[in-house]
Amino acid sequence: MNVLYYYYFLFYTKILPDDEPHATTIFTLSLSESFLINVIIDILISYFYCTFISKWTMIVITLFIMVINYFLFYRTGKAKNIIKLKPKIFNSNSLSIVFVILFFIITSSFLFWGPILVKQILANCK
Repeated sequence: MNVLYYYYFLFYTKILPDDEPHATTIFTLSLSESFLINVIIDILISYFYCTFISKWTMIVITLFIMVINYFLFYRTGKAKNIIKLKPKIFNSNSLSIVFVILFFIITSSFLFWGPILVKQILANCK
């Protein structure tokens, strides 16, 4: 999580400069995490209970993750420590960037293929 936070933060300070990079980083990281968690929950619910979770449930999950990340990173001061430490995966800048880009692409793709998979699972329910 520290590596993801750090490189999301770098993106919002170097590539797309923002007035509040910490807030934008927490928001974007939370969205990425919520896409992953919402799809996993939706797939499990549709597979075991032959139903899907509502959009309001997904929104509540996303807001819950945002609040957790806000308290975890910003209120505790951990965000500033992460920026000072500059964490990397296996001490490799390139590997860290590839990991973060893949994480973002994969979690963003859940927004598109997740509902398709859930629809197929629900079509096979009896």
